[in-house]
Amino acid sequence: MEVHASVGAILDIIGSATVTLASDPAGRDLGISHPVLHDPHDPPLTVTRGLLLAVGVRPGPGLQDLLSTAVERGYNAVAVKAGDRSCTDAAKVADAAGIALMVIEDGLEWLHFERLVATAVEGAGGGASPALSSLAVGDLFSLANAVASATGGATAIEDNQRRVLAYSTLPHQPTDPERRDGILGRQVPDLVDNERQYRELYAAAGAVAFKATDTALGRLACAVRAGTQPVGSIWLVDAGDNLVEDAASLLAGASEIAALHLMRARSAQDVARQRRSDQLRAVLERGDWAAAHHLGLLDGTQMWVLGLDAQDGQSASLDLLRLADVLSIELEARHGRSGCVVLDGRVYAVISGTRVAAAQTPDRIRKVVRAVSGVMGAVLVGGLAGPIVSSSALSAARRDADAVLSLVALRPSLGPVASAEEVRDELTLHSLARRHSPGELSRVAERVLAIDREQGTSHADLLRTWLGCLGDVRETAERMSVHANTVRYRLGRLRELVGLDLDRPDQLVLLWLGLELAERRW
Repeated sequence: MEVHASVGAILDIIGSATVTLASDPAGRDLGISHPVLHDPHDPPLTVTRGLLLAVGVRPGPGLQDLLSTAVERGYNAVAVKAGDRSCTDAAKVADAAGIALMVIEDGLEWLHFERLVATAVEGAGGGASPALSSLAVGDLFSLANAVASATGGATAIEDNQRRVLAYSTLPHQPTDPERRDGILGRQVPDLVDNERQYRELYAAAGAVAFKATDTALGRLACAVRAGTQPVGSIWLVDAGDNLVEDAASLLAGASEIAALHLMRARSAQDVARQRRSDQLRAVLERGDWAAAHHLGLLDGTQMWVLGLDAQDGQSASLDLLRLADVLSIELEARHGRSGCVVLDGRVYAVISGTRVAAAQTPDRIRKVVRAVSGVMGAVLVGGLAGPIVSSSALSAARRDADAVLSLVALRPSLGPVASAEEVRDELTLHSLARRHSPGELSRVAERVLAIDREQGTSHADLLRTWLGCLGDVRETAERMSVHANTVRYRLGRLRELVGLDLDRPDQLVLLWLGLELAERRW
């Protein structure tokens, strides 16, 4: 018999935050067998009770034609991303054809939605015990307690990042230090056998038993999958005599219910992240006041912008979304409100209402970046701009953070994280270097550099040192380890060679700038 789930069940499982029914509510009773991705270059396959995912189609004549085609091909529903367009006309066509029109949020990926629907349909085929099946749309802690009660084993539910999402709280459960540490830290402890056990777990089709060790009780575990993709796992503590005989089959059934929970949570998180990212992008790119206000970035509040990149610009090898998540967690824990976004191949954070004085913030941010580097297993460098107190200045602060990052990449001695205020003079020179060559700033500098290149002399070094000593000949001689008369002679020689006028401060300032830019090779 063909397994199917109703449109209403799918809507309930995924949640109204990410998918809604635009057509008549009667469409909730229509059955869905499985989802099919629409290919705009080929007509849809004939699928009885199918759900057609209208990839690349927006409300309009094209969608209305697709609805008619879907009915002819046996589909019971079509899902579309509406953006800012109205679905009123398309909903009328759907109602007239007796088909359901579902609208999903733009932030939810099509493949994620497809897996979520497929998992919901598979779950409708049964497999879980009656004690568990009623919890399909409940919360994970209730599911963990139900599994523990049905199987006899203390239960923990994890995502595929090995974060402990929920655990059973029934009295008199067998436990060990590993379980306690995982619950307290909400993260699976880093143990020697972890990699081997998780490889075995995700390779198996059902529940897997792991023997007790000197420090831990045994475990019975089952992967949680959305289709074929692992999205987490469920673990039972096996103390040797506490599990019921059919614990493995009960656990396998519970994994199907857990998949619905985890996929629903992920869909809501994906949409929320996308909305927040879009708003943060609007703030950083064009100083959008409304987006800043919605994010809680209020004028009068101390704000900073942090740009983060991998050392030597190797961000392409990093999972930038994970980096943004890890950075967000660290910042929220240490500094309060913050938001992170991936933009143009780089991760940015806006930090608001920091709990420390402005002068202490750069050092605190360095600690955060070091911690994030450790988690990511990569050497990260950062540019920090602020503090500012106006949301309209955030886009300019982002440009400052970018400039600092470029500076840190060129001059590693500045450290892994530098703030714009700490390197303001360097930034000024950097800005000049991007706009001018040394010769455009000073013809004298251009001539000096040309002579050094052609004749192998070191006039530029002499002038940099002399100017750095504010014209003190004796100090210049000491720094260069030569006699003061040698310095005087060479300065006099430069008067003749390049037209150097030692009595013109304006010429000397521009000369210094030109020589500095040439030395730094920006």
